[in-house]
Amino acid sequence: MIDLPELNECSTSERIQTIKSLWDSRCQQPADASPSAWHGNILAQREKALRQGADRFKDWSMVKEELLR
Repeated sequence: MIDLPELNECSTSERIQTIKSLWDSRCQQPADASPSAWHGNILAQREKALRQGADRFKDWSMVKEELLR
């Protein structure tokens, strides 16, 4: 495993490549990738809010435009 001091010495591109490698490795083992119960609860709350009209989706292009302002 890479120690934090060693990781701090890596360039940004090396850090991003490390993250990609970790993620790719994680994706190779989908059998143990079941979501946590709390995550299911959050998703259920959000779905309920959408059905009740208390929340809504935004188009990605609108969100990007807002973020860039």
